[in-house]
Amino acid sequence: MNVSEIVTGAMKRAGILATGENASAQDLADGIDALKDLLAQWATDNLLVYKVEDLTLNLNGVFKVSPDPLDNPDLLAAISRIPQMGTLDNRPVEIVRDLNISADYPQVTYKVLGQLWEFSGKGLLCFKAFTMPFELKPHDELNIPPVYERALKLTLAVEICPMFGVEPLPTLQLKQTEAFNMLKNSNVTPLYVKNDLPVGVGVQYCYGDYY
Repeated sequence: MNVSEIVTGAMKRAGILATGENASAQDLADGIDALKDLLAQWATDNLLVYKVEDLTLNLNGVFKVSPDPLDNPDLLAAISRIPQMGTLDNRPVEIVRDLNISADYPQVTYKVLGQLWEFSGKGLLCFKAFTMPFELKPHDELNIPPVYERALKLTLAVEICPMFGVEPLPTLQLKQTEAFNMLKNSNVTPLYVKNDLPVGVGVQYCYGDYY
């Protein structure tokens, strides 16, 4: 689901927008700022929502990705999870974490050093990464399980009411409380793909299940 759909849905639940009405550019920008703050707050409670981002790395040895300029990254991005597969020069390739305990050496490996990710290989590597939503644009895609979606829109609706001079209705607040409690009790975490096995070994996970 993209960011503008989430913000627009929240505005409609808050009564700020009528059915079929579109938000102005400024109102949408204000709503996106509120969404960004809300996601940061949720992250402190381990309610993580990731942004799905297409990354392209021109590998020629070691390529560094980090959100911190002090790491001297080749690309500024806050990677949280990456898939097991990507493309290298338009051909499918396995992206494997190098834990230095295997003699196998695939075409693309990576290391995680805190927030710094180092990718090794040669060629144009493309993959979808799950990154932290520190910056959001209207058409950015967020990975949201169904149980997160309702709670997120209702909570954002309550949050933005004062910004638009609207008092949140008691029914809205009740629905938000119920949805948020259901979310916290669900033990559902956002979709991610885990790939932290030794070189040459890979298992892919989705919502805690492997396939």
